[in-house]
Amino acid sequence: MKRFSWVLTAPITLAILVFAVSNREDVTLEIWPFGIQLQYPLYLIILISLGVGLLIGALLAWLSAGTSRKKARQAEWRALDLQRDLSREQEKNQKLQSAATEKPSASGKSQGLLSS
Repeated sequence: MKRFSWVLTAPITLAILVFAVSNREDVTLEIWPFGIQLQYPLYLIILISLGVGLLIGALLAWLSAGTSRKKARQAEWRALDLQRDLSREQEKNQKLQSAATEKPSASGKSQGLLSS
């Protein structure tokens, strides 16, 4: 798995480095409604834009999966409750069975004592 990670990560990193080196010229970024002008290298503006877009997309995906996560949590809690209930019932049954098996042997001893 580690090799697969390197096989995937190395070319992507190399492509980003080549892109950054070949796009070093400064460009003026003007933020229109505010009249702000910034000068940054082109690669920095593009990479920051991609990073912000990635974060926004990840946030939207996480928010849209919220109902599924909630349902999964509720199902897990329900399963745990049912498992606890089952354990309690099994313990009750074991106690009843052990009490039922001990009862005849105790009555047999008492009968033996009466007949002696």
